[in-house]
Amino acid sequence: MESTEKDQIFEVNLSHHIIGLTGRNAAGKGTVASFLEKYSFVYHSLSDTLRDELKRRDLEESRENLIQIGNELRKEGGPGVLADLMVDSLLSLEDHIVDSIRNPFEVESLRRSYSNHKFVLISVDASPEIRYERLKSRNRAGDSSSWEVFLEQEKFEESSKDPNKQQLLGTISKADFNVDNSGSIEDLENQITDILKTL
Repeated sequence: MESTEKDQIFEVNLSHHIIGLTGRNAAGKGTVASFLEKYSFVYHSLSDTLRDELKRRDLEESRENLIQIGNELRKEGGPGVLADLMVDSLLSLEDHIVDSIRNPFEVESLRRSYSNHKFVLISVDASPEIRYERLKSRNRAGDSSSWEVFLEQEKFEESSKDPNKQQLLGTISKADFNVDNSGSIEDLENQITDILKTL
């Protein structure tokens, strides 16, 4: 009964919201997205645009290729282009999740485009050691092959003088809420529930 009442509260209060997710590799953005989907949020990922482009070009889905394609698209269409390309997908009156936001201009594009909706950016993080263990467990195509490569990629993705490249630190700094996912899934869900209650 308690769960049902909570769901009903969220159904009333969570109307026309777009929640963006950012954070370092293997921090748990996907877990947060899955939790939000329980409350009927519709899932979107900026990375899906990149994966579709890789398939179109018949290129392997590696982290390096995803980053390269993202950089190319931003160079051609501007640093917020991945978010710009998603505009039409978020116009319905449903609640939406936008995962894999990695550039501050993508945040600005979403905030600018959906002035009639409430856009909220959540940053998810955990220690490098915890994230690397999770990365090994999920065994996803394109993930780092060693601890050294993991740290090297991490540093590469954090910042750049080129505005068209990934700028994770700058993106994280624009978050409305910061979530620490160093504990259990229950801890994470409690933090997200507290955020939802504020919306």
